[in-house]
Amino acid sequence: MPGPARPSTPGPSAAAPGSPAGPPPAVAAALAALDGVADRPLDEHVEVFDDVHRRLQDALAALDER
Repeated sequence: MPGPARPSTPGPSAAAPGSPAGPPPAVAAALAALDGVADRPLDEHVEVFDDVHRRLQDALAALDER
């Protein structure tokens, strides 16, 4: 049985004028790590989620440094 659908990232046509077309590359890479997680054994999910959480924290910290 497939897992719940993940919301998609808005494409360029969904972006407001003057806003970036999509997420920063680091965020996009972190979210891409979630692709296929529903097909992996349940006991591997926590490791994937921890990795994605760390990547998103790193991306946020990088924005704060700018």
